[in-house]
Amino acid sequence: MLGYRATSSHYNPLAFDLLYFSSNSGFATPYVYGSYGECVARVDALAAGLEKSGENLLDKNDDGMLLLGIYMKNSLEWILAEQAIYCLGGSTVPFYDTLGPDTVRFILEHTGLSCVVCSRRELSHLCEAKASGTTPRFHSVILIDGVTAEALTLANKVDLKVVSFAKIEALGSQIIPTEGHRHTPPDPSDVATFCYTSGTTGDPKGALITHENIMSATGGFDDLQVLPTDRHISYLPLPHIFERVVIANLIANGASIAFFRGDPSLLIEDIVACRPTIIPVVPRVVNKIYDKIVTGMAAKGGITEKMFKTALAAKTIGLQEGRLVHGLWDRILFNKIKKALGLDCVRFMVSGSAPLSPTVMTFFRCLLGVPVCEGYGQTEGSAAASLGHPDDMTSVGHVGGPHKCVDVVLVDVPEMGYLSTDTSHNGEQCRGRGEICIRGPTVFKGYYKDVERTREAIDEESWLHSGDVGLWTAEGQLKIIDRKKNIFKLAQGEYVSAEKIENIINQSFLIGQSFVYGDSFQSYLVAIVVPDEEPVRAWATKFNITEATAPFSELCKSDQLKEEILSEVRQMSKLNGLQGFETVRGVFLEPNIFTVENGLVTPTFKLKRPQLKDYYSKQIEEMYAHPPSKL
Repeated sequence: MLGYRATSSHYNPLAFDLLYFSSNSGFATPYVYGSYGECVARVDALAAGLEKSGENLLDKNDDGMLLLGIYMKNSLEWILAEQAIYCLGGSTVPFYDTLGPDTVRFILEHTGLSCVVCSRRELSHLCEAKASGTTPRFHSVILIDGVTAEALTLANKVDLKVVSFAKIEALGSQIIPTEGHRHTPPDPSDVATFCYTSGTTGDPKGALITHENIMSATGGFDDLQVLPTDRHISYLPLPHIFERVVIANLIANGASIAFFRGDPSLLIEDIVACRPTIIPVVPRVVNKIYDKIVTGMAAKGGITEKMFKTALAAKTIGLQEGRLVHGLWDRILFNKIKKALGLDCVRFMVSGSAPLSPTVMTFFRCLLGVPVCEGYGQTEGSAAASLGHPDDMTSVGHVGGPHKCVDVVLVDVPEMGYLSTDTSHNGEQCRGRGEICIRGPTVFKGYYKDVERTREAIDEESWLHSGDVGLWTAEGQLKIIDRKKNIFKLAQGEYVSAEKIENIINQSFLIGQSFVYGDSFQSYLVAIVVPDEEPVRAWATKFNITEATAPFSELCKSDQLKEEILSEVRQMSKLNGLQGFETVRGVFLEPNIFTVENGLVTPTFKLKRPQLKDYYSKQIEEMYAHPPSKL
């Protein structure tokens, strides 16, 4: 069972949500921690309250599963609710806090949920879903921030029962001394959680992750040992399997967990307040930090910029010689930057969820002077397929060796020219190429109520097919090189992987997001590009572009900026060995980022390609109506 290791003398804290301890000035105050013993007592009380309080909050669904929905930003209550339902032998159904009412309604109906824990912020979406009339089993909401008159009125309109988290916990704490409460822990093969994978083309799929899956994933990452003295700041969405495995590992080893305030713009403040010792990241976050540092140094210019470049070059050379620390440059430059970012206590950093640029990885190894590793996995494999080794800081561009609990095999993809017998890739030696398939105790149970798509994901020999194409390097490391899914043909019949190209061109510091599109009746690719505002303005100022100080929407109309970004795209494509037909020839510059709110990305920031195609149909048509002079 997943749970806390605690004794009366074990004081390794699980953090309270910083939300409750923010100063009135808006600055992050120091974190306040509770002991494991205190948190276990709260979990027991909550479990007893859910089961025996007389509030009648939980019903089993048609499949006999005891489920508890969790719909809110990362917080202490999120973890307490998860652990409490495990004490009752139940499972969690997490919702991304960014989900709208349509997806919320689908999940409520799909699972037959009766009760959801949330904050008042999410209540309106739940009420809207209830009002649709398609979720008859859903009848109760537990609010972590209390029941107000407004919340009660809103819930009563759709016949929803609302009760405060504190009340359920208080009732449970009264029950335990009198009636007692016995845990009914789940078996390893029981479902721990539903992970609804991103619905890029339709309704999301409910991946069933078992307790065995999570603990196997956690146990196989022992090369990056978690200590009881470690601190972690939880900001990556908890419904995502990556963060769940991280949390499970921390709890199993008695480490500390703090929670960000929920506002991405204040994340650095929260990190400074926490000063984590281990930090899992996704490229979207570290790319922003990288861009801000590099752009800031370039803006200062002169001796500051020259010193920064010299220091970075010196440490990069040191990495190739196996040295992470530099006596001079760390002391006078990098340690100061680390402290300003709240990263001065970090022991190691792990990147996952999407490919990390080798340039950015090298930069953070130089900056932090500690192991920075990249891992690979997917929801259906409990985020555990491979991980770079902390002793290997000389190489980049790969995701390490196989996770200790799984087998990994590369399967031929003949239509794309990838074979397991291949010995070279882009002029470099390799030990085979093909679709990455994994097998082992981390592989999920299947998609809920979807036998057909489960069979598509897991073959008859229990291999999970990832849809990603990889190769084995000469040193035996796994490298992601393409994507089997989301491929299309151009007019000449060449296969193109849009995601591979997007990952490459997004390495440009001028590009924040991109959507690559190819029409099968056309011979070239086009892209919708969202420029990264801060680096773009710095570039425009440096080269005296007329629109440098204009609104960003006006700057994005600049022909000079368009040409600069096309030049960056061509340069990145060439450096990464893309073929001519894989090189984007036309771009439209979009000043507004793709968001969950505008329906263009999923909560995990995967592109919704059909929606993007429809949304930008006029711009795509215009780019094809005026082909570039050179193809």
